[in-house]
Amino acid sequence: MKRGTASVRRVARPTLTALVLTGVPTLLAAVPGRVSTATAAMAYVLAVTGASALGGLRAGLAASVLSFLALNFFFTEPFHTLTVARVDDVVALAVFLIVSGIVGTLLSAAVSQRTRAERREREARLLHRVGTRLLSGEGVEDILEGFARAVTELFSLARCEIRTELTPDPVVVAGNEGRGSAPETVDMTAGGRRVGEIVMLPAHAGGLGAEERDVIQTLANQMGLAIESARLGGEATSARMEAETNRLRAALFSSVTHDLRTPLASITASVTSLQDEETSFTEEDRSELLDTIRQEAERLNRLVGNLLDLSRMRAGALIPTKQRASIEEVVEGVVARLHQVLAEHEVVLRPRPGLPEVPMDVVQIDQILTNLLENAAKHSPPGTPITISTARWHDAIEVRVIDRGSGIPVEERTRVFELFATGDEHSGGTGMGLAIGQAIVESHGGRIWIEGTPGGGSTVVFQLPIGRAG
Repeated sequence: MKRGTASVRRVARPTLTALVLTGVPTLLAAVPGRVSTATAAMAYVLAVTGASALGGLRAGLAASVLSFLALNFFFTEPFHTLTVARVDDVVALAVFLIVSGIVGTLLSAAVSQRTRAERREREARLLHRVGTRLLSGEGVEDILEGFARAVTELFSLARCEIRTELTPDPVVVAGNEGRGSAPETVDMTAGGRRVGEIVMLPAHAGGLGAEERDVIQTLANQMGLAIESARLGGEATSARMEAETNRLRAALFSSVTHDLRTPLASITASVTSLQDEETSFTEEDRSELLDTIRQEAERLNRLVGNLLDLSRMRAGALIPTKQRASIEEVVEGVVARLHQVLAEHEVVLRPRPGLPEVPMDVVQIDQILTNLLENAAKHSPPGTPITISTARWHDAIEVRVIDRGSGIPVEERTRVFELFATGDEHSGGTGMGLAIGQAIVESHGGRIWIEGTPGGGSTVVFQLPIGRAG
């Protein structure tokens, strides 16, 4: 029933177009005063041209025949009959029929070619858009949905469904109303392997043409290659992540094992000495051993804190709890707490007067300064100064920790912020301090970097935005 209705529509539309456009110049027959045959013929040629442009070849040919009959009936003597009295009129009518038929045929062919060119342009744009979206790293499901929608619009589909091995559920896009023919399926392949399929439901009778199927097959092949590339890329990413995870585990185990053993060995040795009943200690010796135990316990506590921050950083949960505080007070508090660690160095504080308070997580900024000062003390020769300066730089507070150690090569100054990375001259640590410090500073909206110190050494600089007062 639907096929019959569609067939009637395909015949009725061009016929109706021809009748309407031919009827317009026929109205000239009602104009007072006789319109010449030549004038009427020109008007009918325009009608044939319009019918060909609007309704295609069928409408153009129908308008040509109708125009021939109307021109004969209304504008050629004897009027209101289909007989022709003069040979000249017969020739003129024949020439008109031939010319109008040629005009209708050529114009409909030109319109058809233009339509095909426009479709090919849309197809090329679709291919370009799909390729661009694939290179952008967008999600596969979003790309498939956009592709299905474009195919639905381009080929007047009632429904387009795409199934692939990368998408658990099919991607479905509804289009034009109606269901003209049975569903058609096009496979998506890559390297001879089937990776998915496109199921299309045309909205018009007759289904898709051979040219349309070829275009869709080309698009399907490109999508198949893209899907295969996405699959291989996902596998490569998983393999890289697994390798990186294994590397981090090995580095963490090696670094933490070393840093845990060192303070534990000191604590064990001090406790064992204190428990030895055969050894007598003076109060000064006993106090020194207890200080060693306390310092190494604090070192262990900081190491455990770094490990906890590391786990939060990798989980994306290293979120600062900000409140306005004085950066000078934080610096002074860290220096006072680390007086034993910094005992072999002269600590020089250079605060700039009148610095505003900064919105920050005091505990996290305390930890950054602790790690930086420990690194400076560890990698600077005894007796060399460690300088901490604070100043305002535009809309931020800048903190500089300057040591007189062997320095970090320029090519290593970015790499040392990577997790578990240590410079050649800065070995012996876990390689977590700078990585965690960078994560903390960036979570505050600031930045951190390393410079060389004039005369030798390293300068670690970080900036914290001042923000609005309030």
